[in-house]
Amino acid sequence: MGGPKTNWLHNIRIALIILVGEKIIQHALVTIAFYFNWMDIRSTVAVPADILMILGAVVTVLYILCFWAIMTQKRWSNVLLIGLALFDIVGEFIAQGRLDITINVSILVAFSLLILAFFYSKQESALIGLHIERS
Repeated sequence: MGGPKTNWLHNIRIALIILVGEKIIQHALVTIAFYFNWMDIRSTVAVPADILMILGAVVTVLYILCFWAIMTQKRWSNVLLIGLALFDIVGEFIAQGRLDITINVSILVAFSLLILAFFYSKQESALIGLHIERS
């Protein structure tokens, strides 16, 4: 059985899986919304909507890859997740076209993913170091 540190790490991993799942759904729906221009969404962004639509599709696929990588415990999943979270945060500023952006669920989830991924990476590295010392 794992100790408190491994249980805590497991809980963070579960949170990451849930939040990445949210990001997959969000990016897929927003990409579809841009394609069909639901509720005139194209008029709400500061950059060409076609670019956002294409990037949204690519990011959706990358979040799916990240989801798989987390589920199968690939070590590189954190690097991908941190990159995607940073992309989402920067992308929100670019899409809104200003620095005083409207805080929405998307950016809150991206910041949560960023913080949890950094923490998970640090804890996982410490745990691996502990296993090496015991060997």
